[in-house]
Amino acid sequence: MPSFCSLFALDSVYYRKPTFTPFNFLLTNLSSVSLFYGSNAWHFYLTQALPVLCTTTLPFALYGMWLAMSDKHAVALRNMLATVAWSISIYSLAGHKEWRFIHPLLPLLHVFAAKSLVDLSEDFTKQRKLINKTAAQHVSALKMLSQGLPPIRRRFLFLLSLTIPVSVYIVLFYCSAPISVMKYIRNLPASELDGGIGLLMPCHSTPGHAYLHREQLAHGKLWALSCEPPLQGQNLSTYHDQTDVFFASPIEYLQTRFPALVDPTFPLSPFPASIPGAPPATEYPWTHEWPRYLVFFGALLEEEGVRNLLEAKGYNEVWRKGREWEGEGQRKGAVRVWRFKGQ
Repeated sequence: MPSFCSLFALDSVYYRKPTFTPFNFLLTNLSSVSLFYGSNAWHFYLTQALPVLCTTTLPFALYGMWLAMSDKHAVALRNMLATVAWSISIYSLAGHKEWRFIHPLLPLLHVFAAKSLVDLSEDFTKQRKLINKTAAQHVSALKMLSQGLPPIRRRFLFLLSLTIPVSVYIVLFYCSAPISVMKYIRNLPASELDGGIGLLMPCHSTPGHAYLHREQLAHGKLWALSCEPPLQGQNLSTYHDQTDVFFASPIEYLQTRFPALVDPTFPLSPFPASIPGAPPATEYPWTHEWPRYLVFFGALLEEEGVRNLLEAKGYNEVWRKGREWEGEGQRKGAVRVWRFKGQ
């Protein structure tokens, strides 16, 4: 209770009105606003999220849960199971669901998987303990190494290891260009960054300032298309965020919301993106100045007239990374960086 009171007091002082952030969080995310980002079936966490999280440990995690239910003396495991069941049930009430919402449950799921793996391998463990020191002296180095593996059956280890190559590829290589482009921008000279950078990409495509940490890009020098949810009670069926408006007709957006000529002094854009939580003065208020650098996915160049327009303005490609087939929708075609060279 003291923690809740302290949180309420701090939030109220900061927002200058009575505020309890966890309550507001629930109100917003259980309302129709969350549906702006998509809706899912009630069984999403059971049929899609859990398999994504657990991968090849899923059957062992499920069996571990069954063992916890069957053992009345496993108080700790039963409490963990109740936590998993309660969390998934509550999150399933919301229309919008993502597997990352239940990611904090993964350590508990791994405990259940470990419990079942050890129990299923109990006979195997006993057999390994029967190997005496004399026999161990005559086995090969490979077998000696195998004796140091966890006390579970080798076929289970093989099943668990199947995800390692896929995981390495996804973590290190697949769709890594959105992070690589941040490294490229971060290493640009300060004089180059003064001209500004615009990201014509679906929102949240890159880590942005969380990765850059360049003083020259503060105060509006780096801008990106936004996707603010309809927090002002707008109709979900007719509401369109900035990303929607841009990709509905990129050529029209570039022609109407950017000046006809590139100003080589690269002034700040008047209104490059929506302000989070603030109602716009007009329905679509965004206006831009041309920056020195534009960053986008290659799919944008396939849109009618975009390539010709950018080249006519004096831009050309200076950096590219990624594979054409990676990603989906507007995030395909590799990441490109185009720089203004002059008309």
